[in-house]
Amino acid sequence: MSKRPIFFASLLLTGWPIMFGCGLQNDATQGSKLDIVGGNTVTASQYTTLFKSIASLRYGGSHFCGGTLIASNKILTAAHCLADFSSSTIKNSVTVTLGSSSLSSSTGATTYKVSSYKIDPRYNANTSQFDMAVITINGTSTITPAKVNVDTALPAVGAKTYVAGWGSTREGGNVNSALKYTSVAVVANKECTIAYGSDIYAGSLCAYTKATDSCQGDSGGPLYSLSATTMTVVGVVSWGYGCAQAGYPGVYTRVSEFTPLTF
Repeated sequence: MSKRPIFFASLLLTGWPIMFGCGLQNDATQGSKLDIVGGNTVTASQYTTLFKSIASLRYGGSHFCGGTLIASNKILTAAHCLADFSSSTIKNSVTVTLGSSSLSSSTGATTYKVSSYKIDPRYNANTSQFDMAVITINGTSTITPAKVNVDTALPAVGAKTYVAGWGSTREGGNVNSALKYTSVAVVANKECTIAYGSDIYAGSLCAYTKATDSCQGDSGGPLYSLSATTMTVVGVVSWGYGCAQAGYPGVYTRVSEFTPLTF
């Protein structure tokens, strides 16, 4: 079984082949019935009230991963988004953009360079365990950071969660200029091991709803829980088998098992 890469880069990252796709953005209207792989385009109102903490990580100006603002100068993302880049490449060629739901528009957007970053030292590229990293940007954002879940009992099995990103609308496709979101239900880790075996561990958070999923280009982005109008980050997009494949949940890094601000 081969894992899906959920982001695009020109490297061989996390031990499996990655399809090159940086900068190949679809028009927002293309594949509109397949958003993120099932789901919807984030409206202007939804972006302002719910999704504004999401960040676009860009290499040479092209989106390759997502992230989440969790403090005024801290971006939570996946370790595999950064692990195979050199430190100098990350600091010289990787940027973080906040403030816009469109990859093709700079209106409202602010782009930051990477001041420093830290990958969880336990990250294992072969198993994708401990797939978490924190970027410190070279400035401070005025956007309200997302809350980070610290309760290991949450989200409960069966709970509705929301994943958002600029990733492909179909397996093997290209990133989209418009931000998309979808809802997926939390699956017990015990059930998730039926699909994935021993790669599932305490730090895994699995979520599955038929015919919808995160996909390539969504890596590192947030899995949120929603209470009223408050989005709380419960997971980080990590890996899975294909995109929206029947019986194969998306696998996220469970943030309550970590202390992301103190990596």
